[in-house]
Amino acid sequence: MLREAQRTFLLNESARSGLSISELVRRAIDATYRVEPRPHIGGFELSVGLWRRLDAAVEGRRLRRVD
Repeated sequence: MLREAQRTFLLNESARSGLSISELVRRAIDATYRVEPRPHIGGFELSVGLWRRLDAAVEGRRLRRVD
């Protein structure tokens, strides 16, 4: 069960990012409770652009460094 503030936040984030509430919840669970180690793939990532505020869909695709 979600508190009303959490539900409102998810609705607003869904509208802002274009992602479904289900996808937002799946990403939050994966980011917080992922048990198995995440695969490390060597290489380079290059992104060029100007944003006032990053979209959640763009942010979710960024590689995160696991030390």
